[in-house]
Amino acid sequence: MTRFKSILITSFIFTLFGASMSNTARTLQPERDTHPIPIRVCFERWRPFSFIDQSGVARGMEVDLIKAAAKSINRRVEFTELPFKRCIANVKYGSTDFSLHVDKTDGLETFSDSATSWQLSLAVSADRLKSSDDFNRINTPRIMLATEYPYPKAVYRKLEALNARLVRRSYYEENDEHAKTFFSILATARVDAILVDKQWALHMIKKFNLPVLILAQDFHSEPQYIGYRHSNARLASQLEAAIAALPDTLIQSIKGQYQY
Repeated sequence: MTRFKSILITSFIFTLFGASMSNTARTLQPERDTHPIPIRVCFERWRPFSFIDQSGVARGMEVDLIKAAAKSINRRVEFTELPFKRCIANVKYGSTDFSLHVDKTDGLETFSDSATSWQLSLAVSADRLKSSDDFNRINTPRIMLATEYPYPKAVYRKLEALNARLVRRSYYEENDEHAKTFFSILATARVDAILVDKQWALHMIKKFNLPVLILAQDFHSEPQYIGYRHSNARLASQLEAAIAALPDTLIQSIKGQYQY
């Protein structure tokens, strides 16, 4: 009888020990492993929304929001900085999941909520023109546009109303020094104005103390979205929901880092 009780007690102890070890093993394991395949995001350099810093790290208001959203669903993100047209092409061909700064003219599916806004304004030489009135006195202004972007029809209608002569040039810039050089064309008088994104232009003007004036009247504003191909709708839905679920305090903290 005593021997039988001893066997039972020993068996009971091993059972408890095994259960304890099993629970410990479960505790040591992460609750959810990070998904092995990263989310691939392409963007063109556009301060303050997306850029590569001096350490080679992707940063910016929109970049940081995507990083936070991906982390909340246990996904890593790989960012690639390329010219805008290449980002669009890579999404269409499937080598990239998402492209930033997309609108309805780019031929991609888009998130329902706008991530940023393309605030177009006219930049002029501060040495030649002092106000919008000075600019309006030019009968046929030469206005420079980017070759990379399909501008909305509303932009072309406004340019036509100004009787503008359009000059095309690549706006692609690899760093801030390139952006500084970009504005030097205004000093040559080869163009009277450049159609630029207002936030980016104001940052560059302030950083380099450029003799450039942004005309007071905004030219056009166009919401920008995160774009994806139709076959990637499931991942897009997950990422969009994760961005929407970010706490307001975190969103404001991220945006606050990039106020120029």
